[in-house]
Amino acid sequence: MDFLDPEKERRSRTKLLMGYGLMALAIGIATLVLLYQAYGFNVDRQGDVTQNGLVFVSSQPSGANIYLNGSLYKSNTNTRVTIPAGRYNVKITSDGYRDWQRSVFVAGGDVQHFDYPFLFPKTLATTSLTDLDADPTVATQSPDKRWLLLGQPTASGVFTEYDFKSPDKPVATQVPLPAGSFTSTDGTQTWAVVEWAADNRHVLLQHTFVSGTVTNREYVLLNRDTPADSVNLTNTLSLNQTETLNLFNNRTDQFYLYSAADQTLMRVNGSDGSVVSKLERILAFKTYADNKILYVTDQSPTGKATPSLVSAVLQDGQQTITLRTLPAGDPSSFVLNLAQYSDDWYVAVASTNDTAAYIYKNPQSQSTGADIYPAPWRRVPLKGVNFLSFSSSAQFLLAESGQDFAVYDFENVAQYHFHVTQPIDPPQTHAVWMDGAHLTFVSGGKLEAFDYDYQNQQSLVVANPAFAPFFAPDFSYLYTLRPVTGDAKSALTSTSLVIKK
Repeated sequence: MDFLDPEKERRSRTKLLMGYGLMALAIGIATLVLLYQAYGFNVDRQGDVTQNGLVFVSSQPSGANIYLNGSLYKSNTNTRVTIPAGRYNVKITSDGYRDWQRSVFVAGGDVQHFDYPFLFPKTLATTSLTDLDADPTVATQSPDKRWLLLGQPTASGVFTEYDFKSPDKPVATQVPLPAGSFTSTDGTQTWAVVEWAADNRHVLLQHTFVSGTVTNREYVLLNRDTPADSVNLTNTLSLNQTETLNLFNNRTDQFYLYSAADQTLMRVNGSDGSVVSKLERILAFKTYADNKILYVTDQSPTGKATPSLVSAVLQDGQQTITLRTLPAGDPSSFVLNLAQYSDDWYVAVASTNDTAAYIYKNPQSQSTGADIYPAPWRRVPLKGVNFLSFSSSAQFLLAESGQDFAVYDFENVAQYHFHVTQPIDPPQTHAVWMDGAHLTFVSGGKLEAFDYDYQNQQSLVVANPAFAPFFAPDFSYLYTLRPVTGDAKSALTSTSLVIKK
């Protein structure tokens, strides 16, 4: 009986402890290996330690081929690619579609996302949905992209609504404004879109018309779902000709009323025009959600006006933050925008009289005083910025000055500058976002599309530069207005962006 022999019992205990130790060492080594693998470390055939990067690659359409430095990858999009650190030429291909490619640098431990590659068909088949005697008076698409409204050129106050629920066969319906909701006149008149409400049913329109020798302006809230409920807000709110109107928080029960003559910005109730709040000495403004107003004022935080400078101010609820001063100028020279991305607020200000756009990240959290301004998070050098626009995902901010572009990527903290070689056809003044990562404009009578950094440029279809392109909710179809020859002067066309197999 070994347990009665002290020497044998000691050897047995020693072996047991050594076994436990070896087991703990094995577990520790395995854990360390798994940890290093989780951070992308690996050992190559030569015994050298390398660190991989992880790249998520998606595309529209999905299931496309992925090539890395010319070699076909084992999986198709949408997938994750684990590759050693280094520079790669990534190419995505699919039968019948134009290739997408770009150079990518992957550092060890990197996690990168390429969710935006859009493959356009090599051959674009365009069909006419309807012919028009003239360009529509207005063309606008709802925020959810399901509804398109075209103002009939021969009947003021009458619109044609297209339902894109079935993108290949849009359903057209007449939407007439009721009598009394707008001023009917035989003189010159135009319609313009101010903005859509978040409900995708209401759209605020500006109607300009000539009465005798006087040009007048009125605001009409069109209810595309129930046209009879459309309202003339100029009459309801007793607006004068120097006052302009915007929706409050994309709603229809309250509005922002701006008086250029008095330089006042008021928030008013839609039912009776009663004032909810009021700001004075406002030269230009941009609103967001229900509690943020970004504006330019000639009233400095110290209370003393400086003739050569104005102040850019953010009001966030009850908090007011003066961001910076800008060169004084015409109200149209100030360019403002703000958006939220990944729980952070980004505020952008610029002036056509300045040499850069300034981006602020969460300026509400910075401690400031009358003479202490929050530090810009990023300065984007670009002289004469006349347009600032966030992509639909808010990941990218476009700053534009003519054909000179600057794009900031908030996800990857990267800045891109480029000069577009194609001239932008008038009356366009800037590019527009196609989606969360692609830009479009019309040049030489054709619609051009490209990635946010001017890569993968594509020339698409004939388009009228007076109207932005429209897309089906799932981007399976492109719709454009284009000039035509013959009796019709214009046509609404449909182009499939998906090859049916």
